[in-house]
Amino acid sequence: MKVQLVLALLSLAALANARKPLAARYDNFKVYRAFVEDNEQLEEFKKVHQHIQVHILHEIGGSNRSYDVIVGPLFQKAFEKVLHDLEVEYEIIVEDLQALLDESSVDEDAPMDWETYHPLSTIYDWVDDQCAEHDYLECKVIGHSHEGRPIKSVKLSKREGNKAILIEGNIHAMEWISSATVTYILNQLINSKDAEMQRLTEEYDWIVVPMVNPDGFVYTHEVERLWRKNRRPNGYTNTSGPCFGIDMNRNFDFHWSGAGWNIEDPCDHWFGGDEPNTEREILALQDFVSSFEDGYIRAYMAFHAYGQYVLLPYGHSNTEFPPNYDQMMRIAAAFADGAVDAYGSVFTYGASGLLNYVVSGAAKDWAYGVKGIPFTCTIELRDKGTFGFFLPSNQITEVGTEVTEGLKSLVAKANDEGIFD
Repeated sequence: MKVQLVLALLSLAALANARKPLAARYDNFKVYRAFVEDNEQLEEFKKVHQHIQVHILHEIGGSNRSYDVIVGPLFQKAFEKVLHDLEVEYEIIVEDLQALLDESSVDEDAPMDWETYHPLSTIYDWVDDQCAEHDYLECKVIGHSHEGRPIKSVKLSKREGNKAILIEGNIHAMEWISSATVTYILNQLINSKDAEMQRLTEEYDWIVVPMVNPDGFVYTHEVERLWRKNRRPNGYTNTSGPCFGIDMNRNFDFHWSGAGWNIEDPCDHWFGGDEPNTEREILALQDFVSSFEDGYIRAYMAFHAYGQYVLLPYGHSNTEFPPNYDQMMRIAAAFADGAVDAYGSVFTYGASGLLNYVVSGAAKDWAYGVKGIPFTCTIELRDKGTFGFFLPSNQITEVGTEVTEGLKSLVAKANDEGIFD
């Protein structure tokens, strides 16, 4: 009987393992950088994914810019031929994507640090430990994801009457450097002995949501490193089966669906949903922000990858700007000036509709346009494309350091500009 029981348990374990999706690999996949010069090339380039299996890493926003594209071994010759026929110049920036991914090490068993990437469980255990150790931290579960994972927040407040700065990370699952940087900043705010950091925690409250998209983040660790969206089945199918996920940074109800490439394709990476505010993760974030008294949160910063930008409102237009845009530009310039001093990383700043591409429904625009927070931005972290979304883990600490220096300068300038009045 015992032998039969053991065999039955082994069979169940084998069945469970068989049902678990295998992690995707990208051996010999190349990353191409194609420079699309004019609108004629652009219109044809937009059609490439319809007949060749490729993974375009950027939303296609316009001509006279480059786009990074992942192509598997079976389609590389065909893709190169198309680019040649279109007279689109290109270079291969990654010869073997899997080799690059292997450099972004994940240590499942290591305690929390900023030398390697960590799974969600390690990040959350560290957050819980910090909350237990420091009585000036107020920690909450602000909601749950589609698959039931908690979305956690940490509020640091040492003095009554302070105004607050809110930081959020990893709304896009594949951007691991986002939550790594946000937790690095949180660790500095809590544990740094630096006098300037200590002053920032005395004079301002800090609200941190390190992981807006826990389901997608876990999926990138266990199944598909290139996943961007959340994991809710969105009700559509294609030839490969059911389609999953919404790009949650296209789902906020501020000029929703007004602009953006392929935001209406439910099986693409940038699908913004059938209507705004459909995802429980962003509803939890919005409700959390709205739970505070109006005027309390004075700065909202969303951390993303990549490109080294400080992107200001608005995203839906390249001709419409916030009333205090000049003021926001001066504050963004201060961040760039502070960040460059650490390792020479240059951050470009300006309205996202101008610098990046026109797209609507982003968190920073909602925070500014709906909640009236006077300074909001998306900070696109390292790098400018050498590693892109797959930044090696040996750069995490440098990124955290330069961003922390940038934040010091940003807060000082924002204070001078009266943002916290």
